[in-house]
Amino acid sequence: MSIEKRLFNLEGKTALVTGASYGMGKSFAQTLAEAGANVVITARNKKLLEETEAELLKTGQKVLSISADVSNPDDVARMIEMTVARFHTLDIAVNNAGIVTSPQRFHEMPLDDWEKVISVNQTGLFVCMQKEIQQMLKQGTGGSIINNSSVLGLVGLDPDMKPRVNYVASKHAVNGLTKQGAVEYAEYGIRVNAIAPAWHSGTALSSVRSNAQSSQEQDEREKHLVARTPMRRRGLVDELQGLVLFLASDSSTYVTGQIIASDGGWTAH
Repeated sequence: MSIEKRLFNLEGKTALVTGASYGMGKSFAQTLAEAGANVVITARNKKLLEETEAELLKTGQKVLSISADVSNPDDVARMIEMTVARFHTLDIAVNNAGIVTSPQRFHEMPLDDWEKVISVNQTGLFVCMQKEIQQMLKQGTGGSIINNSSVLGLVGLDPDMKPRVNYVASKHAVNGLTKQGAVEYAEYGIRVNAIAPAWHSGTALSSVRSNAQSSQEQDEREKHLVARTPMRRRGLVDELQGLVLFLASDSSTYVTGQIIASDGGWTAH
């Protein structure tokens, strides 16, 4: 058996990806399907979700799309129930769903904006992890949970880069949930890790940021961003595929509780 087949093959596995209608989530779902997994994709936008489903079916794998909002506990419970009803197991969960609001300085952020982001990025992740862990414990065969954090879960951001304290706080919380989940469930064969992307083009959140700024503001932010990144460029969404496959597969069976940055060197200095 080739090393690729032995370490990276996901045949017979079932993978769930939240926020899978666009950007990173769509790329993650494609990666897992091409590696042989049956894939369940969820998102709030039903139309985009159906488009993603049609593309994934071209891989020859079985695909199930579920319209769901991770900030709604009933939706999350239904999502897990439908996954198990269709594929009988949940082996890999990629918790990718996340949102941002318009940029506001810390002392000016409306409470509604704070609560909106926390309800999805933090509480939504907590509920997803609870249900995923419950199912994996019931199966007794372990599993891999991969949370999508951010480089802003590791550091703060300069004021001239238009930070959002709700997003920064929520991503720091993702890292805490990841580490605690890893420690509590390692003995059951459940691995919990997170990826921490920095500035990757083509994501849903980057589109939201761009739409909230003028062309001049976007250009200034882009120049600052690239100048601060040792690689002097943005990342691409597809540059995260190998990292997700590594954490989902048997190539990372002794890796848990880790926050792995894909940031072009941003956090190296």
